[in-house]
Amino acid sequence: MTRRIIDAHSHIGRTMTNGVGQDVETWLGAMDKAGIAQAIISVAAGGLQAEGLADTRRANDVIAGAVREHPDRFPIGLASIEVRHGEAGHAEVRRAMGELGLSGLVFHATFEGFSVDSPVFDGILKALGQGPALVLMHSTPDGRANPTAIAAVAQRFPQIRFLLGHPLFTEEQRKQCVQAVRANANIDLDLAYQADPAITEFFVREVGGDRVFYGSDAPYFEPSEVIASIEAAKISDEERAKILFGNAERLIASLR
Repeated sequence: MTRRIIDAHSHIGRTMTNGVGQDVETWLGAMDKAGIAQAIISVAAGGLQAEGLADTRRANDVIAGAVREHPDRFPIGLASIEVRHGEAGHAEVRRAMGELGLSGLVFHATFEGFSVDSPVFDGILKALGQGPALVLMHSTPDGRANPTAIAAVAQRFPQIRFLLGHPLFTEEQRKQCVQAVRANANIDLDLAYQADPAITEFFVREVGGDRVFYGSDAPYFEPSEVIASIEAAKISDEERAKILFGNAERLIASLR
């Protein structure tokens, strides 16, 4: 069966710690190869920060430019704000959401060197305002940004939709994810960075197909491998369609 696919978790830019990255044209080519119709794009965490906020602004401009030039492929984009910049980054949050027309923020606590329980992080989220916004949080097994810690943040910001990126590396992390999603209507999860059909089956069984999104974490993981694992999962066709595109379609519509 031919399916429309929306990737809810992909990146433009380059992470300095491992040298992995991609530009817009590379990702468009990879999307075509994998059969991905659309993608939510965000800045790659851990990029060059030699010039501080100037580097952040340039990275956000790239995302905004891609959304503007390819609206049929990139319906929304997410900005990056270095939490370490503190209050100096608040104006960039407002610029990203206003002037640039982006739809939220992306964070990777490990690459960016902060913990989600930091008051400075709360300050960044407050700068998003009271309108609809999406925050892609790379979930980690440790206390910096595990699902339980992210859930505590989500409870303080009910107007924000949180997408837990790859909350699946350990049994404890998966257990925390299930509890976080069940307890918070503004938290969903993606299946990025893995290729095991059993992972999809587990989360659909535990939280339902409405709360699970296809995401790849490209260019850090091969998009087609995640797609294949969802296709191979023992779930209903209706649940599969929600994961591959339906849930992301509704999310995108809610942010416009």
